[in-house]
Amino acid sequence: MESCQIVIPSHKRHTRVLTTSVVEGAILCVPESQEKAYRLCNPNDEIVTHPDSVVGLARKRDWIIRHFGSVFMLDDDIKAFRRLYTQPGEPADVDERTAREIIQATADAARQAGAYLFGFSSSPTPVSYISLSPIQLSGYVTGCAHGVLTGSRLWYSPEIRCNEDYWISCLNAYEHRLIWKDTRFYFYQKDTFVNSGGLAEFRNIDAEEKDFAYLQRVFGRDVVTLKKARGKATLKHPFQKTLKLPF
Repeated sequence: MESCQIVIPSHKRHTRVLTTSVVEGAILCVPESQEKAYRLCNPNDEIVTHPDSVVGLARKRDWIIRHFGSVFMLDDDIKAFRRLYTQPGEPADVDERTAREIIQATADAARQAGAYLFGFSSSPTPVSYISLSPIQLSGYVTGCAHGVLTGSRLWYSPEIRCNEDYWISCLNAYEHRLIWKDTRFYFYQKDTFVNSGGLAEFRNIDAEEKDFAYLQRVFGRDVVTLKKARGKATLKHPFQKTLKLPF
C-alpha cells in the first residue's frame, strides 16, 4: 500500500493544536518564522516548515501537495474522528491509531478506484448516513479534512482566501469527475468562522464575497449558488454557498 502523508497546515496556533491527539503521526506544517514557537509547544510532533512567502491557506495547501505528494490534510482545530454508524449509547469516537489506519485505507481505496480527491462525510448527523450507500463517488469534500493523491491535475488557486474546499471540489469535478467519500466517518471541528488564528485571521464577509464571485466566474453561476436558510434555521453569514456539480 502506497503511503499517504497526513499533514496539518497551521498558522499562529502553536499553543492550541488539537488534531495531533486525534490522528496518530500527523505532521504539522507551519511557516519558517513560527517553527521555534511550534517546537516549544509541540515537542513530540513532527514539524515541517514552508517559506514565509507562502501566505494564505490555498497557497499553503498547494505547497503541501507539491512537497509531500499523496497527502491528507487536516485542520489544526479538530476535536475528534467519529463513526456515524452507531447504535444508541455506543461510543462514536475513533482512537488516534485507528484514525490513521482508516485514512491510509481510504487513500488506497481511492487510488484503486482511480480517484484523486478523497475524504469523509460532511455531515455529523447519523440520520444522514445511508447504510446501503456508504461510499459516494461524486460530490464535494470539506476543507477541514480531505486528501489529494499524486498524479492529479489538481491545484489550489491563490485567488481563494476562504473556500479552497469549494475550489478543489469544483476543479476535481471538471478534471477527474470521480471522487471517493467514505461517509461512515467524519471529523468534528470547532467553528472556524469565529475561531482565532489560522484561517480565521483571513476569513471575513468581504473575503467570502470575493471568493463567491471568483468561484462563479470560474465554474459558473449554475454550479456555485448561495445557500438558502430553511425553516427556522439561520445562516452564519450571507455568502454561505452550495455546489450543484453536474457530474
